[in-house]
Amino acid sequence: MKTLMDEYNVQCATKVKNYEDDPVGGYRKVYTDGVLFEAAWEFQSAPEITVAEQQGTKRTYRIYVHPTLDLEYHDVIERKDNGQIYRVTTPGTDRKTPGFSAIGKRLIEVEQWELPTEAEETNNVQSSGSA
Repeated sequence: MKTLMDEYNVQCATKVKNYEDDPVGGYRKVYTDGVLFEAAWEFQSAPEITVAEQQGTKRTYRIYVHPTLDLEYHDVIERKDNGQIYRVTTPGTDRKTPGFSAIGKRLIEVEQWELPTEAEETNNVQSSGSA
């Protein structure tokens, strides 16, 4: 049964971290699409959040996903309609609507995030000496 919340769903994908060879004999980290899913998005706009954003905190959202989708802390996802990248800030395993609810969703909080660039990855590997 489709709910009103389903009308607000946007296609998303988990981003999977992989490594591939680079042209100079090393490797680089790349992110590819993993599981495709739909999520209804809610922008967090409480006054406290607005003040925190003005002080440098990243913009946060609540997303509502199918109750069987398990996203873990710091999993990376992409919103497909605008290409924006987000990182999970609360695991979705503990916030699920009751079984008798017609909504049937799981609540997960995310923050805007950026995938590391190749230069950042190279610098991190050189400075740490490992992956």
